[in-house]
Amino acid sequence: MNAIEQRVKKLYSDREHGSRWLVREAICIMHDAAKEKVTEQQEHIYMLREVAREIAQARPAMAALSGAMGLLMVGRKTPAEIAAAAARMLSDYDRMTTRIAQHAAPLLHGSLLTCSISNTVLDVLRACRQQISEVVVMEGRPNFEGRETALILQCAGLKITLITDAQAALFLPRCQAVVVGADSVLEDGTVLNKAGTALVGWAAHGLQIPFYVLCETLKITPRHWNPDEEHWLEEKEPEEVWPDAPEGIAVRNFYFDATPSHLVRHWITEQGTLKRDEIGTYARKIGEAMLALQLAP
Repeated sequence: MNAIEQRVKKLYSDREHGSRWLVREAICIMHDAAKEKVTEQQEHIYMLREVAREIAQARPAMAALSGAMGLLMVGRKTPAEIAAAAARMLSDYDRMTTRIAQHAAPLLHGSLLTCSISNTVLDVLRACRQQISEVVVMEGRPNFEGRETALILQCAGLKITLITDAQAALFLPRCQAVVVGADSVLEDGTVLNKAGTALVGWAAHGLQIPFYVLCETLKITPRHWNPDEEHWLEEKEPEEVWPDAPEGIAVRNFYFDATPSHLVRHWITEQGTLKRDEIGTYARKIGEAMLALQLAP
């Protein structure tokens, strides 16, 4: 297994990072693969397309991987073009959270609640820290990634309260908004994110607390939510939830859930605050790029 294959394999198994980090790594992989020395150009292009397809299919819940690969490969005919496109995409991608923060700033103040770990959310909250009095962070079972979120934000000077996931409804009434990231935003605005996001969305809706989704437009996908497509939600080992569980007890461990679009107050992106029909426009554009890569949206 060569270095590129090893890095792609890590995308499949990674449980430490949010989708933003994984997308950036995926683009870096394609850039480095395009820079490799391969004698035959057509063989190189074929290899790059296969790597792009494998990355696109690595994490079903993370639409940005397939979207990025489609947009990167569409219309590119040489490895040099792919490498240059990847470099431009990386540069643009690294500036996106600054633009998201600018659009989100008027809406983020007082006490906020968040869940899981999202590099986009972390960057935006740090940028808006002067107007935020407290961030309530859900711990994020079973891997407790909320602890890392809490530490990062605390180091940035924010006041942090860490809670168990089950306490969310107790702390929501003191919050001005819920702020989450997204692993995917489907064509109708449904949000795929860490399991537990939907429950917070329903609770916030019941309490009439704004529920904001911060994400790059790259995470929008032409897919539609189908409850029968459980593989999108990436079920992992039950031992993460209950090691050595007694025989006869079924333990389930889905990493993602689906938050219906009507629970979302705003989808805040680098292009501004999007309406539901605008999400559909981006979804169709990304769908065309995915088809060019011979991937089903």
